[in-house]
Amino acid sequence: MELTTCPDCGAPAEVTGRFALESTDGPMEHVRLRCVLGHWFVGLAERLLPSR
Repeated sequence: MELTTCPDCGAPAEVTGRFALESTDGPMEHVRLRCVLGHWFVGLAERLLPSR
């Protein structure tokens, strides 16, 4: 289980999936997040997750 913070409310959120989508700059990693309060997000990993 990979945890992060919900970009909407700041509550804990679980990364439920990772995948790559093609772009003009090459493949871009995306993630699916589910917040403990019920929010769902799909977006670029670099925008939704803190830097590693």
